Amino acid sequence: VWTVRVGIEIMETSAGNTRWSMFSRSSHTEDASPGNARWSMFSRGSHAEADSKRTPLRRSKSEMVLASLKNRHWGARHCFPCLENHAESTLYKLYKEVGEEAVDDARYDLYDFSLFKGTYFVGDSTETVEMNGTDADPLDEDGIKMAIVRFKAFYHPLIPLGCILYALTLGGGFLSGYFCECSDGPGLWGFAFPVVAIAILVYWLNKLTVLMSQTEIEGRPLLLLLKSMEGIDNYHVMSVLTCLDVFSRFTRAQFVGYMQHCHGPVDEGFDKAYEHHGMLGRFMGDLGIAGLSAMSFILGPLVIQFGYMFWLLRKFQVELDEAKTKQAGETLDITDSVDDLGALAEWAMLKPIGKVMELASVPIELRSGKDVDRLWDRTLTQCLVAAARNIPDGILQMELQSWFLCLVFPGIDWTVKAQLVFNIVLAGVGVLADSVDLLLANRRVTVGTALTLLGMMLFGVSRTIMAFYCPSTVESVGWKLFHCVPNGMLSHGNWTSGTLPG
Repeated sequence: VWTVRVGIEIMETSAGNTRWSMFSRSSHTEDASPGNARWSMFSRGSHAEADSKRTPLRRSKSEMVLASLKNRHWGARHCFPCLENHAESTLYKLYKEVGEEAVDDARYDLYDFSLFKGTYFVGDSTETVEMNGTDADPLDEDGIKMAIVRFKAFYHPLIPLGCILYALTLGGGFLSGYFCECSDGPGLWGFAFPVVAIAILVYWLNKLTVLMSQTEIEGRPLLLLLKSMEGIDNYHVMSVLTCLDVFSRFTRAQFVGYMQHCHGPVDEGFDKAYEHHGMLGRFMGDLGIAGLSAMSFILGPLVIQFGYMFWLLRKFQVELDEAKTKQAGETLDITDSVDDLGALAEWAMLKPIGKVMELASVPIELRSGKDVDRLWDRTLTQCLVAAARNIPDGILQMELQSWFLCLVFPGIDWTVKAQLVFNIVLAGVGVLADSVDLLLANRRVTVGTALTLLGMMLFGVSRTIMAFYCPSTVESVGWKLFHCVPNGMLSHGNWTSGTLPG
């Protein structure tokens, strides 16, 4: 074996086979098996491979930079040692697939994507706009203007669209539940609201999807990211689930309106359950189950979700003001706000758009702490989105509907019981799925958020289970979970309708 070291090693074996390898840092000799020729190139952002059992697996520079995340932020440190390797490898795999390896693919410039046509050829008839630029390829003056216009094209429709969809789904659901006969349930006229909402949503989702397929961020086609989404995250699957979510929001708001109008039969039992609990009992007695439903409606969509929207709105105003000061030869520096744009899209019920923007927030290179901070900002945004979505839409609804199930349990047949349990399960599925994802991320902030959501969810779960287990069908209130109220202590509502809203 003879070796020439000038950055490239040429190794010959006695069988006359040749093996080539290029290394960015150092060279080493290896034995090549007869009859095989192998080429491998190791650069800053790629995985090092172990060519034989005697060669250790190398860590690339990007992996070492990523590993510094837990040292830069206290909340980014791992919680469970058994999940540390899984969390690190999952995050690095995400960076490779939608960051480093998703750049400069000119094939996507010739295609657009819509909900109805899928991917279709457009050639040069539409222009792909770069929304940020890179250090190696910054934007000129015209590019900066086009990037700002494109950013506004995504950002400006979201708030009015979200307000319209919330008015139709939540407002329409509340009104149709409130103005109904308690014995018959809501009328069919109310279901016109979600039909109109879904039609508006699909129109804007398709329009922004086409626009997204004509956009790049840091030389990375958003169409490439869209096409990389598979399984339950497939773009068309997510679009269908988004429409179902709109209808689900409507039915939950309908239930709140129904409880405001038809709470009489269950108020006595609800007040009695809190009778001996001091200040909490007096507060809940004054509130009643109608007040609890109203609080879930106001605290959830109006305070938490709209409060988060106004916070994002303020961030975008600052970002746009800074973008207007950029000069030719600079990048727009909006990459740290792309995940926030995705969060705003999710607030406006455009979850597929939000998912693509979330992927686009992953940096294309991991060279410094600034790039790692972008990944961390994305993680924090995921936690905020999970809390803003699940507390009002999942946890508060589980609490409300589990209380209703307990208090009317003896007076309803098994079909209505099954319907109520199904509604509770649907409200909890999203909470559980998001919590599992955050737990697997295995960072202090994500695990803390997940445990908070699961802890809040536990009250609704236990009350649902105890409705079937307790002779009184009602769980004891307070911090004592899985304890029954003594049988005969409460009078249950005389509620015999076979129709439930939602």
